[in-house]
Amino acid sequence: MDPEQQWMRSALGLAVAAADEARSPSLVRQLCQDCTALLRLSGACVTPADDAGTLQGEPGPECLREDRALLNIDLRQQAARWPRFTGRALADGHTVVTLLPLHDSTGRPRAVLQLFGRDRELSPAETDSAQWLGDLTMVLRDQSDELRGHRETAGQLSRALNSRVVIEQAKGMLAERLGTGTGEAFGVLRGHARSNRLKLADVAGAVVARELRIGAPRSAPQSAPPSG
Repeated sequence: MDPEQQWMRSALGLAVAAADEARSPSLVRQLCQDCTALLRLSGACVTPADDAGTLQGEPGPECLREDRALLNIDLRQQAARWPRFTGRALADGHTVVTLLPLHDSTGRPRAVLQLFGRDRELSPAETDSAQWLGDLTMVLRDQSDELRGHRETAGQLSRALNSRVVIEQAKGMLAERLGTGTGEAFGVLRGHARSNRLKLADVAGAVVARELRIGAPRSAPQSAPPSG
């Protein structure tokens, strides 16, 4: 399989993962693993924009602020420029780093992809491929988050609708049994839920399932009229 096919295969894998709710949170980790394998790197990681912008002595803010890739940087010459970043990278055995700003669907830089190597520089074609795959990952992650939000909203609406249906069923059953209107029956349901600190939908469900039998609230006894 030639390099272009390998990158396309990686992109397909990311797209499949993005559509899977269980796997979508691991998109960035998969991107780093794929870049490390395809580019024969010693490591790769992604720093989100929020984190990169708050770290002093790191290359993240510079890369994001200028929205510019920093290519094949010899870490052994960057101790004064990025002291903490360089110290950690060299301690992990990395000697060269390429930093790529990753963009979301609006084109805004959202994260920095850090590609680490050992005395090996990336070619322009390799850098372009990593940039393309990284940007794709950001877009897929945004779409996955949006889809998850839609699913959660749909689930909430469905639960609310189901609760409403059950409450209406319970009102009808209770009104028929008590010989009252549905408004009075709803008052009985609500009163029972409040007095027992239960959810109205749970009380209605128990009534519909015939697991709970409640009646109209008792009227206060009337006092006898004074004797004349």
